[in-house]
Amino acid sequence: MQYYIYSLVCFLLPGTVWLIWNKGMIADKAYKVRHIIWIYIYLFYGYLTVQEAAGIGTIWDLIAYGKLDNSINLIPISSEGAMTYILNIIMFMPFGFLLPLIWKNFRNAKKVVLMGFLMSLAIEICQLFNIRTTDIDDLLMNTLGTLVGYCCWKVFSLIFRNAGTKCVEIKKSEPVIYIFGGILGLFLLYNWRVFN
Repeated sequence: MQYYIYSLVCFLLPGTVWLIWNKGMIADKAYKVRHIIWIYIYLFYGYLTVQEAAGIGTIWDLIAYGKLDNSINLIPISSEGAMTYILNIIMFMPFGFLLPLIWKNFRNAKKVVLMGFLMSLAIEICQLFNIRTTDIDDLLMNTLGTLVGYCCWKVFSLIFRNAGTKCVEIKKSEPVIYIFGGILGLFLLYNWRVFN
């Protein structure tokens, strides 16, 4: 249990510090609490995706293993089993849905897909540090999952016209700071060996 709490704190810490530093920029107090709740839903999803589902490596893994992993698959659509593709798509669908739901600035398919691509790329690069396979198929399917999630958001917003109309944002880069700050927090701060 301590591993999960420790890794969650490492992921949440950078975004939480940034949020505390900038929360005064939310002018409308009525939406401040709602926005902060949505931020932590987004952050918790990001944590589950990055740490629990994908399992990124850290700087401490590089120190322990003394090398980067050399198992990199750059051949597209070469993984075995359709379930791998399906799970990677499903894993990133909430990302494509949450971005436009919470932030008006991300109600553009190009921005959302680019964010999904960059998040997946960061995960794949970090997997080089923990002796896991870095795979182009994961990158492609995660990006596709982000696009599918965005399409779900579009359908949802047509059915529920008021969805996301009361959202606020601190800065345009806010969702980027939370996800990549979390990845960096895990990469630099999380060392599971402290409990051994």
